[in-house]
This record gives sequence, C-alpha cells and structure tokens, in this order.
Amino acid sequence: MSLFKFNAAAKKELLERVISHVQLAYQNTPENIREEVLEEMIYWEKKRLEKMRHSWWRSPRLDFWEQYQQQYVVAPREVRHRLLEQSIDHYAHQIVGNFSPWVHTLATKVVPPFLNFLLNPFSFQKLISLRSTLINENLIISGNIANIKALLQRGTLVFVPTHVSNLDSILLGTALHDCDFPPAMYGAGLNLFRNKIIGFFMNHLGAYKVDRQRVHTLYKDVLKEYATSSLEMGFHNLFFPGGTRSRSGAIEKRLKLGLLGTTLAAYVRNLIHGKRNPNLYVIPVNINCHLTLEAETLIHDFLAVTGKSRYIIENDEFSKPQRVYTYLKNHMNLNSKSFIHFGDPLDPFGNRVDETGCSLDRHGRKIDISKYVMAQGEVKLDFDRDQNYTKELATTLIDVYHRHNRVLSTNLVAFALYEMIALRHPDFDIYRLMRSRVYHEPIELMAFYKMLDRVVSHVRALSEQGKIVYSQYLKSLDTQDLVSEALKFFGSYHARRTVYREGDRIFVGDLLLLYYYHNRLVGYNLEDELKDVSL
Repeated sequence: MSLFKFNAAAKKELLERVISHVQLAYQNTPENIREEVLEEMIYWEKKRLEKMRHSWWRSPRLDFWEQYQQQYVVAPREVRHRLLEQSIDHYAHQIVGNFSPWVHTLATKVVPPFLNFLLNPFSFQKLISLRSTLINENLIISGNIANIKALLQRGTLVFVPTHVSNLDSILLGTALHDCDFPPAMYGAGLNLFRNKIIGFFMNHLGAYKVDRQRVHTLYKDVLKEYATSSLEMGFHNLFFPGGTRSRSGAIEKRLKLGLLGTTLAAYVRNLIHGKRNPNLYVIPVNINCHLTLEAETLIHDFLAVTGKSRYIIENDEFSKPQRVYTYLKNHMNLNSKSFIHFGDPLDPFGNRVDETGCSLDRHGRKIDISKYVMAQGEVKLDFDRDQNYTKELATTLIDVYHRHNRVLSTNLVAFALYEMIALRHPDFDIYRLMRSRVYHEPIELMAFYKMLDRVVSHVRALSEQGKIVYSQYLKSLDTQDLVSEALKFFGSYHARRTVYREGDRIFVGDLLLLYYYHNRLVGYNLEDELKDVSL
C-alpha cells in the first residue's frame, strides 16, 4: 500500500491496531509482569527527566510522575489496568507519524534538484539556471532495481540500510525517489524533529518518532507494534537495524532484533488473516561516503563509552548549519561521491528471493516459507521460534553488509596508516596511542606506499572472492594517485587535519579520525595479513 493512502482514516486504524494489540498482549501476561512493566516505566521516566538540563521544563514533568507513582502504589488492580492502558495510548499517539502528499510532492520537486546543486561539481551556469537532472551525478546508485520494483506488486518492502550519518536519511530519500520507489515509513530519532526545517518534512513524510532515551519495556513494545501494524497494513518501511549511527565507523556487527523481528511478526499475522499478498521483502542497503559529517563527535563518543554508548547525541555536527554547509561544499568542489547499493531481496528468514517473489534455499530451489511458522498444521506466532529466525536474518544481513561494503580511498589510506602505527607500537591500544602521542612521528612516504600496496593487494583478493567491493575506478589508480585523492578529501572538511603530507613524509594530525575511517575495513582479518610486515 502506498503512503499516499495514509489518510486520517488509515492513521486512526493504525493507532487502534497498535493500542489494541499491545493491550491484548499485556492482558494475557501474569499480573506480576504487568506490575513490573509499570514500575519499570515509572523508574526510567523519572531517570530520563532527571538528566534534562532545563529545570523549568523538567520540574512539572517530574511532579507528574511522582503523582503517577503515588497513585499507582495505592491503586487497586482495576485502576492499575487503566493506568497501563492510558500509558499505551499515550506512547502510541506520541510515536505516530503523518504523511502529506503535497509535502511529498514539494520534497521530490525541490529537494532532488537542490541536492544535485550541492552534491555535483559547481558551475556558474548551474548557479544561474538551477537546472539539474533528477539522477544525481554524484549520488551513485547500484543494485538490481528492476527485481526489487517487481516485488512491489507481490508484498511489502522493508529497506534496512547501514547507518553512518544523519545525512543518510536525505540520501536514501533521494535514492528511493530516483529509483521510482514509493515513499516508506521510517523511524527517526526525536532529536531530529527539533530542527524546524527538517522536522517539518519528517512530520509530513511518514516519519514516526523514536525517543531513544525511553529504554523501558512498555515504550519499546508500543514502538515495535507500531512498526508491525504498519507493515501488516501494507505500508513499506525503512529502518536502520543497527539502531543508531555506527559510532566507530565500522560496518554493523550487531543488529537490533526488536524492529528487525517486526517483519516476521507482520508476515505471520498476514498468513493468519489470509491476506492476499502476505509476503514481506527485506532489502539490504549499503551506504558509503568518503567522509562522514559527524565523524569527530561519533568516534569521541565511541571511545568515551565503548560498550556503554549514550545511544543518542543531541549536539553533533548535524545540528550546526555551518558544518553541514562545509561538508556539502566538499562534495560540490571535490567531485566527492556517495554510494548507495540496494542488495538482493531477502525474506524474513534470511533466504534469498527471486524476481517472482519466491524464496530460495542455498541451492537455489524454491521453498514454501509458510511451513516455517506452522505448528500442528496451523500458522502461529511463537516468540522463541521467531526470535531464532530473526537472529538468522540478522546474521545474513551482517554478511551482506560486509560483502557489499565499497572500499574508498579514504578507508584504504586510513587503514594502512593506522596499522602501520599500531605495528610500530604493538603493546599500545588506541587509548595509549592517544596519550603517548607517538602517532605524531613522521612516516616516510616510500615506506607508507609499501604498506598501502600490501593492504590493497589483500583487499583486491577479498574482492575477487566476493567478500568486499573494490571498484574498477580504484583499480585504475596507482598508489600515488590513491594517496593523493585520499589526502585531498581528508583536507577538505574536518576542523583538524587528519592526514597530510610534507615533502616525502606523511603526518597524522588526528589519530581519532584516522581510527574512525580505518574501522570501515575492520572485520575482514586484514590486520592478521599485515603482522609480518617489516617496518
């Protein structure tokens, strides 16, 4: 179903479905579980508010939760049930998105040419005319688009991209439009809605609000049900299965099973209700850019709380218009390209799907996936079973993301240079390297060329095995040209010089940024191939 049909009646139906499904789920759970959920909600809502900076905004809300808690403690069972139902209703209405056809028309007519103007090389003629084709010259889209489009008549699409920047949503929206895909619902962090211009478009283009500071079970259940019900109603969806931007710069290695599992839940419900086209098709999407707008903030956050990410950053480079302008100007002046690859469709179990919408096993034979969700001859939802299936889908997606990862010159140079420093100081981790500042030691250019050639050789071998993408363009560059291109990009945007050359020596100005761009090639065991390199 197209989002153009997401009118007031459809929005009302979606909300009613979400609220009734979540309420029914809790009615079928033991009383002590429901009480734990409410107590957890009260605790985390108060914790969330205590972190707020503005006391004038925080105080009345804290007072509300204090009163809520007092009411809950003395309330009889029936009143507690009503409190639970009211909370479900509240969160559902807070999450719900909108869609406005006229705003979509405005966005598709204005935004793509504007992005072309920003992303493509500057010319005076363009400045005068502001004319441009809808296919961005510097937004490179690849993949079997025709096969994916053929599935639109056979089921519901779920786009699941890698995630490095808040600009990803803009690039993906442009790519979907350029490929003539219908608009998709998507979850967006609540912090992004605070930008008045971006928030306006998100509020009217199918975005539903995700408050990542709400970590309690009830909110997550309502959020997952919103995604599930929208898929069940046939609305195409887009969400980032990594949950947030990659803080380290690496390809996602762990995916959030909650939202990812909504595809299977919707499929099972479609079968139970006898829907004509019950299938859901998962479309992996890889996004690669030479530079990342928020790299400095992301890598600082990653190293500051490794394993304990704050999950949301409110004041990064995306919130600073001047930084966004500088980043986009880099594309305009340096002919920098952004790459979006649409992978082959998968079913909710991780099986490949052909152009007719049929699932295939590893040998290419057609399979009936409805049998996967049957018990005693009936289609049923089963949490443990379905979670295991979703884990298999996640494993497949991680493999696809790594195989479709496009190597760029900035990643190659950063990887070779960081590993060269690490080999010189084998007992130092990234934290000790930062403290000791040994990375400021100059590196002879010829020695670096030798190291880079070794890295390129291994990456090209991986590419020939289908484990990564090494483009024909990169193959056409010799070592000197590859380094020159990377240094040009590194010197174009970031406030601090990442890598630079003086005469016949290479210098590292910012080890954290070098580490960030290096991490895009982590996960291929390249480090092991370099252990015997003599420096």
